[in-house]
Amino acid sequence: MKKLTQIFSILMLSFLTITATQAQDASLDDILKNYFENIGGEEEWKKIKSMSMEGTSAMGGMSFPVSIKTMEPTLMKLEIDVQGKKIIQAFDGENAWGMNPLAGVSEAQKGDEEQSKEMKKQKFQDEFIDYKGKGHKVELAGTEEIDGAETYKIKMTKKSGDVVFYFFDMENFVPIMFRAFVDSGPMKGQSAETFMSDYQEVDGLMIPFTTEQKVGGQTMFSFTAEKVNLNDEAVEAAMFAFPGGEEKEEEEKN
Repeated sequence: MKKLTQIFSILMLSFLTITATQAQDASLDDILKNYFENIGGEEEWKKIKSMSMEGTSAMGGMSFPVSIKTMEPTLMKLEIDVQGKKIIQAFDGENAWGMNPLAGVSEAQKGDEEQSKEMKKQKFQDEFIDYKGKGHKVELAGTEEIDGAETYKIKMTKKSGDVVFYFFDMENFVPIMFRAFVDSGPMKGQSAETFMSDYQEVDGLMIPFTTEQKVGGQTMFSFTAEKVNLNDEAVEAAMFAFPGGEEKEEEEKN
């Protein structure tokens, strides 16, 4: 019986070794093909032009209501309700702007040139969709364990020269984390990681309902979605615009 058990253990070890080797030998094309199949299809994602998400963010042991609206090509608006006061961070396609009553900024203010430049890099459309046409280079950079999960490590060098590493779960072929590097500000050069989990189906497409952003290993923002709408008719370009428009800009110049 002991000998039979040993033989069984050796066979299992061999099987696991073969399976692991096969997983590591997966090609980049296979990984991306499975990825798009598992999230609902590349062509279906191309039809998505806007998204709205409602949920909560945990900060300092407390939870706050959060609204996130995004629209192609780069429009974004994040609102956090802290005891009736709204913290806003937004991008209108050209300028970053925001307000934070808790920091004494009760009126919308434009960000600096660096902030706007960084925000403009954040595209609405998945960067893997038609990545060659976008001028990006993508390569398989091996494997890595992320929070106990074995992943494929994919390196994307964007047309701009920025480098981002994406980590695709070997079982489900979806990214559970991506890693970039801060270009400017006091945290310049530090690793910025965004973790994604709890994928759920919305209108036939898979969306991560939980995200957590860390810089230098420290959690900067976490979000758990409760409601997600794709191609939300309520999302319009005007809602991302800097409040006050041209009149506000004249006041700032003076």
